[in-house]
Amino acid sequence: MQEYIHGTSETERRRLDLLNRITNESFVSYLGDLSEKSVCDFGCGGGNLIAAISTRFPGAAIHGIDASDRQLRSARELNRGNPRVTLEKADALRSDLPDAGFDLTYCRYLLEHVSDPVATVREMLRVTKPGGALACQENDLHNVLYWPPIEGHDRLLEQFCRLQMDLSGDPFIGRKLFEIFHTAGADKIVLSFEPEIYTQDDPEGYRVWMSNARDILAGARDRLVQRDMITRSKADLVLDEMGRRIERPHGVALFYWNRIRAARPTEQK
Repeated sequence: MQEYIHGTSETERRRLDLLNRITNESFVSYLGDLSEKSVCDFGCGGGNLIAAISTRFPGAAIHGIDASDRQLRSARELNRGNPRVTLEKADALRSDLPDAGFDLTYCRYLLEHVSDPVATVREMLRVTKPGGALACQENDLHNVLYWPPIEGHDRLLEQFCRLQMDLSGDPFIGRKLFEIFHTAGADKIVLSFEPEIYTQDDPEGYRVWMSNARDILAGARDRLVQRDMITRSKADLVLDEMGRRIERPHGVALFYWNRIRAARPTEQK
C-alpha cells in the first residue's frame, strides 16, 4: 500500500462517514443476498459498510481486513458486540487468510490506492471459494461533472489526479477493472455503472455529495501548493465556490461509480 492521498485525519473520517451514508445502501443491494454467507471485506476502513451489511443480513459472517490501525480501531468500535464480525490488520496483497474461505470477497474504493491491483485481485480470488463471488466498486475521476460549471474546477481536479499518480495511486482505475480482473484470472466478469445524481431540488443529498467532493480537494490543497501544481488562490477560488453551493444548492452534480462482479473459477485456469 502506497501513501494514501486522502490521509486518516478526523476530517477525513467524517468525510468517509458521509460518503458511506449515501453509497452503502446501493452497494449492499449490489452484493446480493448474503444471508448466512461468509464474506470478506478487503480494505474495510472504518467498518461502515460491514455494519450496513450486518444490519441487512444479521446471519452473514463478515471478516474485514485493513492495513491501518486507526481505521481498524474505528471499525472495531462501530461493530463492537457483533459476534459475526471479525476484524484484523492485514495487507491486501498478502493477507495470510486461509485459501478458499469465503462465499463472497469484495473491495470498495481500494484498488485506486494499492501498488498492484492485479495482485490484490489475485489475493481476493485465492481466499474465495471455487465458484464464489467477487465484487468491487471504484472511482474514475474523469466522471466528475457539475452544471453550471465551476470555474477552475477542471484544472484543480486534473492536478489532484496528477498528485495521486505521483503517489502511485490511480484516479482512473474504474475504467480498467475488466482488464485487472481478467488478468488476475477471474471468471464470469460483468461490468456496470452506479450513478450519483444530485440536484438543487434534493438539497440534503446535494450538500452531502458536494461536501464530499470539496473535502477531497481541500485535503490535497496544501500538497498541491507545496509542489507548485497550483496556486493557493486558484485552489481557494474553486473551494470557495463549492462552499457556496453547499450553503445554497445550485444546479446539478453528476458522477458514476464503476462496478464489477466476477467469480473464482471452479477449476484452475
